[in-house]
Amino acid sequence: MAPSRDPRDERARAWSDGVRGELAVRLGPEVAPAVWVTGSVGRGEAVPGSDLESVAVVDDPDGRVVRRAVASTDLSPAPWFAETSAASAADPRLVRTRAGWSSAADDWAGDPARDLGVVHLGLLADARPLTDDHGDPELLPRLAVHAVRAHPGVLADILADALSTRASVPSRLTRTLRSDPVVDLKASVLTPVVKLARWAALRVGVTATATESRLELAADPRVLPADRWESLRAAARVTARLRWEVRLRAGSHDPDGPGTDRIPLSVLTTAERAGLRSAAREIAGAQRTLDYLRSSGELREPG
Repeated sequence: MAPSRDPRDERARAWSDGVRGELAVRLGPEVAPAVWVTGSVGRGEAVPGSDLESVAVVDDPDGRVVRRAVASTDLSPAPWFAETSAASAADPRLVRTRAGWSSAADDWAGDPARDLGVVHLGLLADARPLTDDHGDPELLPRLAVHAVRAHPGVLADILADALSTRASVPSRLTRTLRSDPVVDLKASVLTPVVKLARWAALRVGVTATATESRLELAADPRVLPADRWESLRAAARVTARLRWEVRLRAGSHDPDGPGTDRIPLSVLTTAERAGLRSAAREIAGAQRTLDYLRSSGELREPG
């Protein structure tokens, strides 16, 4: 797959920044500096309807003011349609001091089977400050990197999670097929490459949050050849672009909703289906290679 840049590829970043800005305004100057967005908004990869995930870094361990402010802020109506995730700074477990986050990250990396360690490290790795003038915008991703460096064994768990769902798209429509196959653009194609990129970044100490940046900065030719890393970047780009196209088309028919990631293949053009299948094949191929390297003990440590 040859990479191609397109102005449409910047839509997710712009939308994510819009969500960040709106949340900052609503929380106000007393609370906003403590709050970080994570997940797709933190990675700059959100679409209308994406979950809004957040954590907070506070000076006061109680954090009650921040929790109440986040809990009372609702971005689910139009135009954002951003449903507050269970991973929210309204939860006291996700509001900590800097030292508290450092200790928690170390605990999650040291014992990932306890307290959803892989998931929580992912939240830190994807986190981005709500405000652009933050003095240390890489704080939380850096804490995740340091924790993984101190407990490198957790990388096996992070990779296992990235390989747990193979990227796939249903076979093409045929006249003999009674039902219209449905594909989940996020779960079946995008999430696998997002997780692979996060694993690659944590493996080599990259603190970038965007999937494409991670795949570029963390590309290790001893793990995958350079052209495979480039193909993964192109696959992530193609899938994210298609996800936006689908949302825009859904919005033109239903202004009261942002559409969904689960779509019948029949709503895609022939070229879109071909591009999506090609992206899924590239991601699944990388997953198979990494699975083989992992099982054979040939996955080299970064050096």
